[in-house]
Amino acid sequence: MALIRTERAEVLWAAESTFGSIAPATYARFGIHDTIEAPDPEFAWEPHFGVFSGRDRATIMRGQATLRGTLPDVRLQSGLTTFMQNHVLRPAPGYNEMVAPFTLFIGYRDTSGNRQLERYYTGGKVNRATISIAEGQELRMSIDEMLFRKMYTHRNGNNDPYSASNPAIDPGYSAYGRFMFSHGAVSIGGVNFDRIRRFSLTVDNQIEPRYYILRDSGTGIMYPNDLIEGRRVWRAEVELDVVGTADLELWDFLVNQGAAASGRAGMTAGARVILNFNQSGTGLGSTTLTLTCGGAPSVASPSGVLTAAPYSIPAPPAGVVTVTCAFDINTVTIGV
Repeated sequence: MALIRTERAEVLWAAESTFGSIAPATYARFGIHDTIEAPDPEFAWEPHFGVFSGRDRATIMRGQATLRGTLPDVRLQSGLTTFMQNHVLRPAPGYNEMVAPFTLFIGYRDTSGNRQLERYYTGGKVNRATISIAEGQELRMSIDEMLFRKMYTHRNGNNDPYSASNPAIDPGYSAYGRFMFSHGAVSIGGVNFDRIRRFSLTVDNQIEPRYYILRDSGTGIMYPNDLIEGRRVWRAEVELDVVGTADLELWDFLVNQGAAASGRAGMTAGARVILNFNQSGTGLGSTTLTLTCGGAPSVASPSGVLTAAPYSIPAPPAGVVTVTCAFDINTVTIGV
């Protein structure tokens, strides 16, 4: 008997040319991932208790539908930097700073190799995501929440009302190299820190689904008409072992941020946090990924503001003081 197993699942993506329409070929794989929460519909059913209808529910009406999901563990190979820039962080700064929409395809093959349930989620936007790396690992991305406008399926002629075109083709494994912890470098305020143990960068696009009057007349399901992006919030966290005087520069950043000179007490220019990763392995060759957290430091528009840097003294046998620095970042740019 043919079974549908985890290792037979396909998870692909492609950029949309029209917001909310299934993206044409060519599709690409995400990096190796452990778990996925598919953005299947969540229906806000509305129970109705009529006057003089008894204590039990009289009827029920279908309300708004939400399509949300997660991809909590994606290895950021160099081929995924396009997705990270256009669909997670943002395109180049300018008048239109909205994240680009994408189509997510999730399909299942059974153990006989036949495609079974195939679903397309369109109008996708990443609401919250985390880019992180820890000692001895590789650069990873967690899509903490992604929202979609609509869903289509392809059920091989089973009279499915959501049936649509089926352009997704699995491209196979990516040959691109990866960005490893050992090939990275971090600088804060122009000072290089060699004892970094962990780094994370989170973005929250504060997207809200909007349900306007126009509905889907074909199915009657109240999918969102639009996904409105709110204020974009960045947070960065760096953990390092304090070894020498260079590492203590962070203490100077912390205490001097509110002590700008020339009559500007209480103001700060902030500091940029810059990460560089050199690609390892086969594929594109020598590629450098640069994440610049914070704009040009200035008192008028501070870049990265250090909000906390506790120097806690651990009990033996830890032996080394570790500091976890939290930054409020005004903007992030990516360069490859």
